[in-house]
Amino acid sequence: MKRVLLLVIDALTAPLLVKEMENGRYPNFQKLSDAGYLQEGISIFPSITHAALTSIITGEYPDKHGIIASHWYDFANDKVAYFSGSPGMMLQKGVGNFFREFLLDLNNDHLKALTLFQKLERNGHETACINFPLYRGDVPHKVNMPLLLKWIPNLPESTVVYGPKKLLLGDLILNPNELDIEASFTGAANWFGFHDKNTIDLVLQLAANDEFPDFTLAYFPQNDETSHAEGPVASHHQLDRLDEMLGDLIAAYGGLDSFLQQFMLIITGDHSQSETLADKAEQAINLEETLNGFQMAQAGQPWNDDSEIMACPNLRTAHLYFKDSFTPGKVQMVLDQLLAESRIDQLIYRASLTDSGQGYVVQTQNGRLHFWREEDGKAVDQFGNSWCWTGELAVVDGRLQESILTFPDYPNAFERIAGALDCTTSGPLWITAKLGHELIVPHIKPYVGGGSHASLHRLDSQPPLIVAGAPQNITLPKLPRITDIVPLCLACLETE
Repeated sequence: MKRVLLLVIDALTAPLLVKEMENGRYPNFQKLSDAGYLQEGISIFPSITHAALTSIITGEYPDKHGIIASHWYDFANDKVAYFSGSPGMMLQKGVGNFFREFLLDLNNDHLKALTLFQKLERNGHETACINFPLYRGDVPHKVNMPLLLKWIPNLPESTVVYGPKKLLLGDLILNPNELDIEASFTGAANWFGFHDKNTIDLVLQLAANDEFPDFTLAYFPQNDETSHAEGPVASHHQLDRLDEMLGDLIAAYGGLDSFLQQFMLIITGDHSQSETLADKAEQAINLEETLNGFQMAQAGQPWNDDSEIMACPNLRTAHLYFKDSFTPGKVQMVLDQLLAESRIDQLIYRASLTDSGQGYVVQTQNGRLHFWREEDGKAVDQFGNSWCWTGELAVVDGRLQESILTFPDYPNAFERIAGALDCTTSGPLWITAKLGHELIVPHIKPYVGGGSHASLHRLDSQPPLIVAGAPQNITLPKLPRITDIVPLCLACLETE
């Protein structure tokens, strides 16, 4: 049985990677694509890191796995959940708060579905995780307490997290039992061990010692940071070290043929990125200004007595929560004010928000669409889901041909919207920005003149899926979604 190696490169964008390869760059990406399969994939909605990474490792949409975004309201604990892996956000939140939320809250409290690590290890396989934020497994691991106590006072003397058998998690879990490797790129200068340099080095040490277990997931966050700062085109000029790692990995196993006889390799991303405007005043849509006349909860803070609306921006999308006392008339006022802002693309909401019955609504300046699941509906989408609708399919670029629905500019729109709005922690109303723009509230900094993501639009939603070395009995999807990765890995390892 082949081992599986899954490499997740944050914000890897299929068309940009393909263009670079067509121009002769990244020979090892090209070699693996030629030996196997490369298709443009589809992210979830919202196409944002923590939600999308969770879909990769669970094979589920947010309605099943519980991580709706990177920024949402936690009903159960009456607090705002806000996760970011960037070094800037680490410093802004305080390193201690970052570690506490990442280590304890994200994996212990918010994640509701089994991870691939758990599914495989409960069926007798060994797995490894290298720097992937959603690491939950069943094996206890002691955290590097001297480091943690430096940043988070008053912790218990021994903090244990549960992950796969082999867990390498930045500076927090450096040297698990049974592995003859050592992290070299650590400390604050290397994002506390969560930098690409460290992940690359650990992958190559595992290769040199042939210590990969049945399944290994390695995560590379730096492309996302570069894309936010410099734009997606510029970031995809800077993947040389990852390409070199692929070459070194192949060489460690005696060449491509020998490597692919032993491994199925999957390379993917969680989402893509689109370019943002350079003029901050034009680029950023301030929801507090757009929704003037309403009392907004302070960003990152729970409800107070006066607040009526809580806005949780997630880059190029945001969701709104309303106080229980918020009337249907006020909801309509909110919709009207948002639709009057020309930089807003879509309003996406539960039909029940406006007493429209079951299902979901998408509204733009140009029309309104109401849709819902129905077993014998008007048509099926490309994945076999059956739908009914009334209104304008054009608001999601919906096309109907021979009873098959497609959505070229908003790929897999219906399934992705349902997978978000059916999540119990989702706000009832989502807002997406037109290309080039982001949604903010005070104290949230936009990525001006760089790149961003999170909307339903294809330019935010198209990571590649590269698969090389797949066993012959595995059928690769013609139109892959990031939720299809778990079934691929399970099939290769002959696990249901």
